[in-house]
Amino acid sequence: MNELFDKLIIRIVFAILICLTLIFYKYLHIVFYPSARKQLFRTFYPSKNPADTLHLFSRILGVGIILSGFHFYLGNGLGMAIYDLLLSTIVVFALYLGSLYVLESIVLGSYEYSDEVLKRKNLSYGIICFANSLAMAYLAKAILSISKESLIMLSILWLFAMAITGIAMKGFDLISKLPFHKLLAQKNIAVAFSYTGFIWGWTLLVTNSLEHDLVDLKSYSIQFLLKIILSAIVFPLFKQGLSLIYQLKDESGAIAPVHGVGINATSSMEMLYHEGPGVGTGLYEGVLFFTSAFLTGIITASIDFGSFYPVF
Repeated sequence: MNELFDKLIIRIVFAILICLTLIFYKYLHIVFYPSARKQLFRTFYPSKNPADTLHLFSRILGVGIILSGFHFYLGNGLGMAIYDLLLSTIVVFALYLGSLYVLESIVLGSYEYSDEVLKRKNLSYGIICFANSLAMAYLAKAILSISKESLIMLSILWLFAMAITGIAMKGFDLISKLPFHKLLAQKNIAVAFSYTGFIWGWTLLVTNSLEHDLVDLKSYSIQFLLKIILSAIVFPLFKQGLSLIYQLKDESGAIAPVHGVGINATSSMEMLYHEGPGVGTGLYEGVLFFTSAFLTGIITASIDFGSFYPVF
């Protein structure tokens, strides 16, 4: 019975801790976005600004994801278990916010939250922030699990992961046919969907590369780099192979005529096509990126060579 009561108390404390973390982030939001200070105490209407809705709930989901992988050890008593919970929450929350700050500084460094979300209500910007939040949450969760409560290893793994992720995100403009900054400024949703598939795919590859036994830092680093290099080689092969096998052809340059609509029509869908590539183009690229990354992960992380060969 004592064990059941201890578990019940930990669940209650964990629920309170999650709520406190969300409240803390609400006020910490001012630090990251000083221009949004006036929005903090105002009533929020989600339906009026979808970009702000995505931005807000992506952060809430991110907090939920990073707090969903904790393991509680009651062998040292209930007090120590709660202490470990509090300490782990602080560390992983700081790790998540740091990862998110670094990534958005790389990808969205030339854009302001107040301009894109509060003034322009840029849904494309909101989708990209949503993708970044979930990607960094899963990455932070994986790093915390692999580090095994060692702050030194946590810092080293975080540096590895963020360096590779930053380099990969810089390569988006090279691998995608959609000009990122131009379409984002035009509030084109296609580039947001394409970027979402790309960031989620490469987050999966980086996470897979991190997930192996951490015994010696030198051998671990070598295996991590080998997996990343192998991923960089295999990923474009799968991407090109899928296009050739299934005869996938992007027709983003052509705008299909809209039946029953005049030349001067101003429907939202037609305006979207006139402003740039359509949503279908972004979905096609995003799904292709993520599928290629998933198949690459099977090659780089899911093959077990047994005890006589190293696991790459």
